[in-house]
Amino acid sequence: MTQPQPGPALPSMAEFAAGARWETLPEAVQRESVRAWLNFVACATGGASTAIMHAAMRGVLAMAPQGPVPVFGRPERVSLADAALLNSMSTSAHTFDDTHLATITHPTGPVAAALAATAHALAAKGRPVSGPELLTALMVGMELECRISCAIAAGKANQGWYMTGLSGGIGAAAAVGRLLHLRPAQLAHAIGLAAAQACGTRSVHGSMAITFVPGVAARDGLVAAHMAQADFSCGPGAIDGRNGLLQVLTGAHDAAPVLDKLRQDFEVLNNTYKPYPCGIVIHPAIDACLALVQEDKVSAEAIERIELRVHPDALNLCWRKLPETELEAQVSLYHWVAAALLRGAAGVAEGEQACVADPAVRSLQERAEARPDAALRDNQAVVTLRLQDGRVVERFTENAIGSVTKPMTDAQLEAKFRGLARRSLGADRVEHLLGLCLAMPKLQDVAAVVEAGAASGAN
Repeated sequence: MTQPQPGPALPSMAEFAAGARWETLPEAVQRESVRAWLNFVACATGGASTAIMHAAMRGVLAMAPQGPVPVFGRPERVSLADAALLNSMSTSAHTFDDTHLATITHPTGPVAAALAATAHALAAKGRPVSGPELLTALMVGMELECRISCAIAAGKANQGWYMTGLSGGIGAAAAVGRLLHLRPAQLAHAIGLAAAQACGTRSVHGSMAITFVPGVAARDGLVAAHMAQADFSCGPGAIDGRNGLLQVLTGAHDAAPVLDKLRQDFEVLNNTYKPYPCGIVIHPAIDACLALVQEDKVSAEAIERIELRVHPDALNLCWRKLPETELEAQVSLYHWVAAALLRGAAGVAEGEQACVADPAVRSLQERAEARPDAALRDNQAVVTLRLQDGRVVERFTENAIGSVTKPMTDAQLEAKFRGLARRSLGADRVEHLLGLCLAMPKLQDVAAVVEAGAASGAN
């Protein structure tokens, strides 16, 4: 029996990564690069003051207390690899990071965190990284990450895999490899080394470890690129060869979703930014609940029963009905429906312990029932309220805010940035950081953004 041979994925991916140029990226891709970076810095800075990041920083400093690289929203400085780890973890601490909805990948965090750390380190060596240089690397890394995710999803891999952990390191390796000016052959090794470290299961959802998987992807991708720079090699079948990533996850070798129309079509344009700090599959139901409260003027006290019809992924991924902690609530459809109906809002405060433990929220959760509806798209939901006076009120979300069909506006993203960044930085610092992020296409040294994002008291 003829054994499958290593496919063409690695060389083609490496050539794409090496050959991309800012000037030739489509205007829409250039625009999204700035929006993705802005959302990353917002989430990383806002997540810096969470219990997750306090614990993560203690763990890192217990192993290596000294380092030169800042961490967004924190006063400490750490090693290059640890900065990639921590900034990526911080990005997902509120579950507010972006999402490639077709595959439930959170693509920016691992790539941008690895790039931010690398850009700062290179500037310290006298080789500053410009805004366009970093944004191009960001789009290259995210594009390959999303395409790998598409190949894994198309192969019907078990949904228990944490997709960001499987593909995030690949994107980070390709992106950092560009900043290090790796040759195409070295880039292929970097991508292969990252693929060999792909990992993560969704069992970590509802715990601090939901952030650890993408953080490890960022660190592993950065390490893979630096190893490849030193001419550390990897076998050519790491993606689509025998026992490569795709065969292990899907039983097949089909890299067509990775390679088809590479350089022509950009999967990264299907990435979205969240208006609510929870699993994105919950967002259509939140939109409907907020409309019921804000437009239909329904009072939570008047609700007898809540009936939800949602896309199957909403229950597959966010099934927890009576969450006990903030982290469990982040991935609970029932919590966010109840919180939105009771408070008429769905922000960071609605995900905090005071809201999770509110008896009125728990009462609404207990009165809610959800069923999957395969006829609904992943940006749709139906919320039906049966009221105590016998009336029935219903809302249908056709296009959830933050979906590909109804993306957040630039103004909404800037408001999100301010709200999150002010959790760790003073108002003046936030405005300065926001200005730098918006000016990325003209910025001469991205290290200025990394320094501006560090909390006061940095060494």
